[in-house]
Amino acid sequence: MVRGLVKTVMLGLLWSQSASAAVVLMYHHIDASTPPATSVSPEQFVDNLDRLAAEGFEVVRLDELIERVRNGVDPRQKLAAITFDDAYRSIYEVGLPELEARGWKGSVFINTGGVGETGRAMSRAMIVDAHQRGHLLLGHSHSHPHMVRQLESETEQQWLERIQRDIETAHQQLGQWLGEPPLPWLAWPYGEQSAPLRALVKSMGYLAFGQQSGALDEHVDWQNIPRIPVNGLHSDWSMLRDKVLALPFPVRTALPADGVTREGRPTLTLLLNGDWRRRNIQCFAGARRVAPVVRFSDGVSEVTVRSQADIPEGRSRYNCTAAGTDGRFHWYSWVWMRRVGEQWYVE
Repeated sequence: MVRGLVKTVMLGLLWSQSASAAVVLMYHHIDASTPPATSVSPEQFVDNLDRLAAEGFEVVRLDELIERVRNGVDPRQKLAAITFDDAYRSIYEVGLPELEARGWKGSVFINTGGVGETGRAMSRAMIVDAHQRGHLLLGHSHSHPHMVRQLESETEQQWLERIQRDIETAHQQLGQWLGEPPLPWLAWPYGEQSAPLRALVKSMGYLAFGQQSGALDEHVDWQNIPRIPVNGLHSDWSMLRDKVLALPFPVRTALPADGVTREGRPTLTLLLNGDWRRRNIQCFAGARRVAPVVRFSDGVSEVTVRSQADIPEGRSRYNCTAAGTDGRFHWYSWVWMRRVGEQWYVE
């Protein structure tokens, strides 16, 4: 047990079942002709929206959802926001009109350097029009880099300064197009982030959004806000429903500080207030079940998760769930970014 850290966590961090909760869904292409790993077909997208409505979800724009989470919403309430990453034309031509047909608004994270570059990209005029129609346009960096990758020639300070310039370039460019500054919010390109990067954007006054499943409450890491990735491989409602109905997993500390690793079988340690030994915590490394070790001491549960087989090179996830109320599950997802030796994985 990490006793010194446990005592720190306990100070002023008493979690209650009345914590607020909401979920954010994340899409890329709405197109049957693009790769399934980053796409859903228009039919799959429409089915997802229909299912949300049938489940009784209130779908709001992302800024409203964040405001309501901060103010405290009932965790039993079904509250969702729809977001899109990258400036794909199919978002403008298919995704946003489908939301508008239901009286909903979407939020698009735009990598400004890609706007208008190819036939699949939104134009500046489309971005301005989407803004005027009431959708939320936000930054997704300028060049869409792998931000966690410090160049061999760079010091840490130079690396962070390069990333800050890229974020600020996107913010300024988008502000010029919209005629007003966008919110200082960022979606991490590829969902990749690390402790130094989170500290950087926090110092810049930014909220930042990831690409890992989970629900929000007021204790969420505001520089790594979960969003449920939806694509052609994971768009069926039978697979999505438990994630969309998720309750927050009240993790107060996760160790290590970030998921960049060279280990084949890395260990994740989660600290949660209260006794979670009888909450049927189940964890998975990809599709493989991993038996977590749960210890309880001094009012805090320590959950230790370690895969019994090597995780793949590149991005992968540990997912943990625990029994909640009304047939719903608490859900927590952790992203690993495994590199082998000094080499970064090929995208």
